[in-house]
Amino acid sequence: MIYILAITILLIFLLIIIGLLVVPLQISLYFSKRGSLIRGDFKVHFMKIRIFHGKIPPKKKKEKKPFDKKRILKIISLLWESYPHLTHILNTFLKSISIEKFYLNFIIGLNSPVDTSIVSGYLWSLASFLNVTPNMYLSIKPDFKEERLDGSMKIKLKIKLFRIATSSIKALTKKPVRSLLKEIRGG
Repeated sequence: MIYILAITILLIFLLIIIGLLVVPLQISLYFSKRGSLIRGDFKVHFMKIRIFHGKIPPKKKKEKKPFDKKRILKIISLLWESYPHLTHILNTFLKSISIEKFYLNFIIGLNSPVDTSIVSGYLWSLASFLNVTPNMYLSIKPDFKEERLDGSMKIKLKIKLFRIATSSIKALTKKPVRSLLKEIRGG
């Protein structure tokens, strides 16, 4: 009887974890630049519940770690050994992302009005391809009077974690990946 209860609790726990991995995370990023002022906002939501919220630029930390050349070289060596496994995780990550919204608004001004119009024309031709899809929008406004690059960006993504988790677990079974993580954490 105790074994049946333990197996039932284990199955319920596994179903909850699988359910959490199947429901996608929603990531929102807002970034704007006006002159020298840069601001932004980064949010992560899970089932409409905010998990993380950060500001751009982040608050600065004063803690600095000393530079260890031998450790950096070892990490680079382990990265090279882990490369095939890490690229598999990256490919899985890119396949698990779906774009919900992608908005870019630029104000561009170069040192010459001719250069500004040429670059704006190229960007407008790119915008004509991107603006065909309903969830993407690119806007370019030329500024012929002063030299500047200002604008704002808004991105909303959904990431399904199940494939990423299985790919990461497969990679963790490989010794180079485990050694790399151990070295990054500090040995």
